[in-house]
Amino acid sequence: MTYFKKYLGILLLFFLVLIKIQDGNFVMKIENISYDIYQSLFIKKSNFDEVVIVDIDEKSIGEIGQFPWRRDVFANLIERLNQYGVSVIAFDIFFSEKDRQNPKNILEEFNIENNNVLDSDQKLLEIIQKSNVVLPVLGDISMYNKDNSSKPKTNIILRGVDASNYIYSFKNKITSLDKLNNAAKGIGTISYLDSPDAVLRSVPIFLKIGNDTWPALSLETLRVLHGHKSILINSDETGINSIRTKKYQINPDPNAIVYINYKEFDKKNYIPAVDVLNMDIEANKIRDKIVIIGSSAQGLFDFVKIPNGDVIPGVQTHAHLIENIVNDDFIIKNIYTTIAENILLIISLIIVLIIPNKILPKYSIVFFSGLIVILMASSMVVYQFNYFVDVFYIILSSSLLFLTTLYFRYLRENEIALENEKKQVVLKQEREIAGEVQKKLFPKDFSDKNLIFAKNVPAKDVSGDYYDYISINKNEVYFTLADVSGKGVKAGILMANAAAVFRSMAKLEKSVSTIAKFINNQVADNSYQGMFITAVIGKLNIEEKEIEYINLGHEPIMIFDKDYNFEYLKSTLPPLGIMSMDDENFFQTNKVNIKDKNLMIYTDGVTEGYLENGQELEVKGLEQELINNKFKGTKEIIDHISKILTKRDAPLRDDVTCMVISGHNS
Repeated sequence: MTYFKKYLGILLLFFLVLIKIQDGNFVMKIENISYDIYQSLFIKKSNFDEVVIVDIDEKSIGEIGQFPWRRDVFANLIERLNQYGVSVIAFDIFFSEKDRQNPKNILEEFNIENNNVLDSDQKLLEIIQKSNVVLPVLGDISMYNKDNSSKPKTNIILRGVDASNYIYSFKNKITSLDKLNNAAKGIGTISYLDSPDAVLRSVPIFLKIGNDTWPALSLETLRVLHGHKSILINSDETGINSIRTKKYQINPDPNAIVYINYKEFDKKNYIPAVDVLNMDIEANKIRDKIVIIGSSAQGLFDFVKIPNGDVIPGVQTHAHLIENIVNDDFIIKNIYTTIAENILLIISLIIVLIIPNKILPKYSIVFFSGLIVILMASSMVVYQFNYFVDVFYIILSSSLLFLTTLYFRYLRENEIALENEKKQVVLKQEREIAGEVQKKLFPKDFSDKNLIFAKNVPAKDVSGDYYDYISINKNEVYFTLADVSGKGVKAGILMANAAAVFRSMAKLEKSVSTIAKFINNQVADNSYQGMFITAVIGKLNIEEKEIEYINLGHEPIMIFDKDYNFEYLKSTLPPLGIMSMDDENFFQTNKVNIKDKNLMIYTDGVTEGYLENGQELEVKGLEQELINNKFKGTKEIIDHISKILTKRDAPLRDDVTCMVISGHNS
């Protein structure tokens, strides 16, 4: 299981990359969502007014009559456009059958001969022959052969690998009558490729129908406009690289697909067909323009949905395509953008797999948010140059891997936390045992509590403070109070060593100086990382009320009389354990008589301890407590001090240890 967890992130990384490389429907749906969002956010207003749509709209149908119109209506429409001086006329409408409303054909059905009657098909044919007209062709997926022999008007020059291996193909076609196609200056495909969500994002700029290669209506219209004869297709083993005319170059994807950069199309470029027929428009509005004839009438159902969510007449897509070709303004989505997406995906996944395991979880969220912002910003910047690099799949995949990584990190850290908790429980038990053992090192209450009384309140399980007193005879008592630098088990162990030396040396009735020397050397030899002990070591002569003592780096010894006049005996030597000393004379003692006085020794946990109001007791505060309460005995003093320092509902700042020796007569 541990092995599986360790490599799951790597396996997931490869799986996500594999899905992207396969480029299945799931990836395409995500890319389409991203593409549509960008098309909506960054749509620009078109400044291209070279294309005019002559619209078969409701108004035109209402005035001219039911559609399809008789062919002479279209002939008149072309003739009017020629009079206005348009450059080229492209049809988004088929004339695939003979005109059923042709007056001549109607008379022939009744065996009536009249050479003067209108032949609408012939009239349309004649006007097409005189005009720059481009007719449409549509790839047909049905197997039925329409027996249409029309051929492309364009001379296709292939350079490199056979381009027909890469472009989309259809077996049959739907187009206008052969004689009309033969008369036209160009024929272009208006085929779209099926999209699962029926949104028109891209179109083939070339199609193979049967054995022929056909250019898109937009490209064919521009070829006719400029009088070019040929179109060059460059291709290699990766697919189609570029499509060129003398004036334009198109860089499609490997299958000759281009992605339309839709613009805000100005409705003023739509002109009702009936207005053209009635010559009811300004000439400069369409003079020298490209005209596309198509329909926006609701009843003709020629509408497509585009990425920004709008539904537009199909004829308008050809206008967008022409603008994109002229301005070299397609959205570029090809093999290079795909490579960029895959590289970004791999880099992002690797970063997401590594970084969250190296930093704190709260910083991981910041890191991942920053990564998303960088990816989005980079993609949007690149889109401004018409390159579409999809980062939505990258973000989705990175999010999945990021959450997986965090989840397994949580499991791993939870396991570590549980292990640490178990260790802490064991350590706590050990500390509690050590604390119980240490308590046994402290002496029992002195036989005469009014003479000597001491107390220790540990801040933790094990105290770093220590006190002891040993009566060696009826008149003499050895005593000590000490404080180890640091807290916890290490401090307790070091203090236990010192306590053992003190007891053994005191029982041998060694001098105070000798005891200090031996404790010092023991601490110096056994201290951990420079730990030391501050201490007061002394011997009390009960009858004479005289104390011989040494203050080794400890808090000043407090002495006060019944009138609460305070004096302090400051430290004269450094703490125990700083360095070994062989010369006993170094540990010189001092003497003080405490007749009718009290001597108080305490650790810094007393003077630096917090009262209930959150303030430190301090030396002045300790003096004031003694003055205010007029204590009678040593135990009363110690119990009161420990009570006020432990009353606050918070852990102790430090061990509280103090000792009082009375010089008053019992």
